[in-house]
Amino acid sequence: MQVVTTKLPPCAQLLGLDAFTSCSGRIPRFGEAFRLLAARTDNAYKVACGTGEAKMYSSQSTRRGVGLDGLFQRGDHVCHFYHSADDLGEVLVPYFKAGLERNERCLWVTAHPYGKDRAASEMRAAISDFDRRTSAGQIQIVDQDEWYAKLGAMSTAEKVQCWLSQKDEALARGYAGLRGSGNTSFLDEGSWDDFLVYERAVDEAFRDHRILALCSYPINGCSADAMLDVTHCHGHGLAKRHGHWDLIEVRGDGREPSAVEHDPHASSAWQGGDFREVIEDQLALLIGAFPDRISLNGGHVQLSPSQTAKLAVLFSELAANAARYGALSSTHGKVDVQWHLVVNGSGRLHIKWTEKGMSGLTIPAKIGRGTRLLAGTVENCARVFHTTGMVCTFELGCGAPAKAHPPVLSS
Repeated sequence: MQVVTTKLPPCAQLLGLDAFTSCSGRIPRFGEAFRLLAARTDNAYKVACGTGEAKMYSSQSTRRGVGLDGLFQRGDHVCHFYHSADDLGEVLVPYFKAGLERNERCLWVTAHPYGKDRAASEMRAAISDFDRRTSAGQIQIVDQDEWYAKLGAMSTAEKVQCWLSQKDEALARGYAGLRGSGNTSFLDEGSWDDFLVYERAVDEAFRDHRILALCSYPINGCSADAMLDVTHCHGHGLAKRHGHWDLIEVRGDGREPSAVEHDPHASSAWQGGDFREVIEDQLALLIGAFPDRISLNGGHVQLSPSQTAKLAVLFSELAANAARYGALSSTHGKVDVQWHLVVNGSGRLHIKWTEKGMSGLTIPAKIGRGTRLLAGTVENCARVFHTTGMVCTFELGCGAPAKAHPPVLSS
């Protein structure tokens, strides 16, 4: 097999890399892998256009900490939503500080409202030898116009290969890996879809590599629907709740809850947990963006692994419907979830999902996937639509009688 030395794309030249080798002059290193990746991203585009097969998604908090130190692992591709520049500093400064302390090479692509100068100043305050590390090339901070302008003419495959080549160079220079971050505040409607295709490609390519990336998205101007699209392009989402950070794994299974429940391999990926935590995992990023528009009210109810698996998919679908078509798709709409345990010989969990504050809601003309999910997953389901919202009630059998804990209110 002939080895071809290919001139580096501009983004790699920006880091001072000289060249990388490949087995193909057209698509470096990957060949068949990139063709498979292209097929997957093509289906993602078809799904966005309504002509492809959409996956079933669910989320579960897999790592938790008071601080960000130690929260991330190699291969992670994480999305993060922010309100302000201070939010960015709260996350990105400790994120890169940890990377430097772990002997990783770091690349920080900044954008409004948290520019290159502020990033360097706050890193200098956090790391005593920041300037030395910068001079040595361990960390580079660049503005988005300096970075993404150079990537603009490149294909998705070339952009992904650019990152992986930088990872290889970092390892060759004795670093433990590559840590990167970018702020997407520069995106506009015309570039949004193409960028999400690129994000999906990154998510596939980074797995099992000594590289991790944290992608920051501004909440202002980002709809709940767009937030879902971003989340589904990343393996994890970062959320702060109850005073600690959660890294929430995003799972795209492609099957309905009944199939997941009876698959021993799928069920083994889930642990039993509290009902509130299952709901919060599905809504965590949306709660962070719209804390005054989502409320959860109920007591503590313990679920089995199989119950957790199927309810996670169900509530993820309810949240997606609210974001795309329901209460969270409007400016003032709200979602309220209430539950309580009924002990009447066999414990039953009664759940009420309410969407309100909408105007001109169009009642569905046909049975959709959400309705089919409810019918196949839970019992005694009823949905009532009206012009300002929707109320959905259903029950779940919890087996033996259980002690009802006092309700906990949150929003």
